[in-house]
Amino acid sequence: MDSISSLGSLGLGEASPVGSSGLGGDSIDLYPPVGGNSDHVQTSPQLVHQSNRTAIYRFHDTGIKVSLDRSPSDEQLIRQLLHEQNVSNFLPESCRKRQVTDVTSFDRRPALSFKWVNGITLKEWLQKVQLRIQVDLDVRLRAAMAVAKTLSNFHEGGAVYNCLTPENIVLTPFEGEYVATLIDLSSALVFRDGKKIDVDADFEEELKGVDLRSLGLILNQIFRGEESTGGEEGAGPDSGCKDGHVET
Repeated sequence: MDSISSLGSLGLGEASPVGSSGLGGDSIDLYPPVGGNSDHVQTSPQLVHQSNRTAIYRFHDTGIKVSLDRSPSDEQLIRQLLHEQNVSNFLPESCRKRQVTDVTSFDRRPALSFKWVNGITLKEWLQKVQLRIQVDLDVRLRAAMAVAKTLSNFHEGGAVYNCLTPENIVLTPFEGEYVATLIDLSSALVFRDGKKIDVDADFEEELKGVDLRSLGLILNQIFRGEESTGGEEGAGPDSGCKDGHVET
């Protein structure tokens, strides 16, 4: 991987250091500049984000999520990571979610490996929006439509996301539009053909309603250019994902 030392704290941004949105004169430059020598050959995973609970590393096209929480046992952490893998495997390939490849270990801690997603989090996108004097409604609309489409694909694919926050959404420019990927799957719950796997029948519609209320808050932030808090760094039993997250 090229050096990304200049990216700083990304708030869980699964970010590529190259490119731009290509959406016209009022487009948002999605990518921070690359730092260091572009000929640098990466020989070990590089830390790109760290919070009190989670560290995210990148090694070429692979991401590694490591839990830093010492409270749960390794067995409990492995079960949590296996849940994320199961959700990822359950959803169809066309659904834009974190593609988990394995539950493994890193630095003697339970870890999750996944395919890296180029882009920046919606949280960072909102920060960039705030710095601009004017952003076309069309640009905001494209971002909003991308988020709504991905959440709809989750529901159609048989899952509720249950923790929709700007930190858990990665925006990527594609052919003049945005695509949105939902990355942290630790709170997601799945059901299949009316037979619930993680979700009791009485809770399915309630949980979909939680997702839709969270989507409403997200859309309000997109069009008003405001930020909120939450996301993967707080995911789990004591989650910082408080805007609509339902414990089950």
